[in-house]
Amino acid sequence: MINANMRFYDYFTFGAADEYGQAKLSEDIKGSIKIAIFTTAQGVTDDIRYKNASYIGLTNDTNINDSYVIQYGAEKLKAQYVQPQGRLKQVFFVNI
Repeated sequence: MINANMRFYDYFTFGAADEYGQAKLSEDIKGSIKIAIFTTAQGVTDDIRYKNASYIGLTNDTNINDSYVIQYGAEKLKAQYVQPQGRLKQVFFVNI
């Protein structure tokens, strides 16, 4: 059932640090990932890892980590936290 909601989205990654020591977002697309993304209307919990998460995604891609930024229509969503247990990985996203 989740597989019917999965779509391919382009992603960018954070890489080398800039002159201020902050990781820079890649300018070119690094690849595409098959993921189902849903909005969350309420906070997941009071846990700091999920505090600002406004989207949740489910994917079976084992490479996803907190350096990924998904192009979701006109928005860019940064993976804030990845829950790796289970067949599908839960990814919590914030708008950037």
